[in-house]
Amino acid sequence: MEFSFSSYSDIMGVSYSFSSEIIRPIPPQYQVFINFRGELRRFVKVLVDDLKEELVNVFVDEDAVRGEDLETLFAEIEKSRIAVTIFSERYTESKWCLNELVKINECMDKGKLDVFPVFFNVKAEDVKKLEGNFGENFRTTSSRDKKRTNKWKKALTSVSGKFGLSSQIRFSLSCPFPLF
Repeated sequence: MEFSFSSYSDIMGVSYSFSSEIIRPIPPQYQVFINFRGELRRFVKVLVDDLKEELVNVFVDEDAVRGEDLETLFAEIEKSRIAVTIFSERYTESKWCLNELVKINECMDKGKLDVFPVFFNVKAEDVKKLEGNFGENFRTTSSRDKKRTNKWKKALTSVSGKFGLSSQIRFSLSCPFPLF
């Protein structure tokens, strides 16, 4: 006997049927791409586990094969429907994160990707205006790669201006994310 159900997957535009003997499948495409700086691995693991429990297919760059170039990750961003960008104080120390963010912003501008920023122990204003330690880290990183600085600034301003969550707000990671 088959049962239909309504879940987060329905919000994502994908619906499934399942029988009591069959486990519901996770869709093959990545629905959510998570962009973050490595020091947040534990936080991201909790987020990923909760999303997978809700049958959301998630991609984090740790899923990539070591040594793959950014083009491979850019392809995964393009396949995704939502990007969660987790800004932290050290986020702008990583050219990798900033380059992913540029691609996320490009896809968002084309209407192919919804973006949801999370401000983890950093103020949204510091991200938007490149202030505080976040801004200092950005200036240090951008001084080593002047040709990308304007693209990085544009992406930071654009994505940080979206509705998102701050780490000062208490929320449950087990919510099925109807916040998008």
